[in-house]
Amino acid sequence: MPLEPPLALGPFRLRVDPARAAAYARETGSDGASVPLAYPAIWLAEPSLFSAVRDLCAERDVVPVHESQSFSYEAPLVAGESYDLSVTMSSEETPPRLTMVGTVATPQGEPCARIETILRLVPRAGFGSAS
Repeated sequence: MPLEPPLALGPFRLRVDPARAAAYARETGSDGASVPLAYPAIWLAEPSLFSAVRDLCAERDVVPVHESQSFSYEAPLVAGESYDLSVTMSSEETPPRLTMVGTVATPQGEPCARIETILRLVPRAGFGSAS
C-alpha cells in the first residue's frame, strides 16, 4: 500500500566513467569488454540523488537495506558517454520499503535502460542504536 505520492527526481546528467566501469567489471567478474549491466546502480548512490533517500530514512528513523534490483536495456551503455537518469521513488507501508524506478536515456532523449531498486526500510532501533 503506497504511503504518499511518488517523488520524481531528475533528470540527472551522469557519465559512465571508463575507469570506474573497468573497476566495476573486474570486481563483478566481467570480461571488461563492455560496461557492466549493473553499472547504473553506482549512479543511484550519487549524492544529488541519494540525498532524497537519506532524508526520507532520517525522517522515518529507518535504515535502507538492499532488497532487489533489476535492469533492462534497449541499448548498451558506452564508457565515456553521458546519459540522463530520471528516477521515481515510491514507498509502501506493508512491507515497509522504498522502490526506485529509473529511466536512462541519451542526451538526445533516446531510451537506453530501465532500472528498479527496492530498499527495505528497517527501523533504526532494530540495529541496536539509540534514536
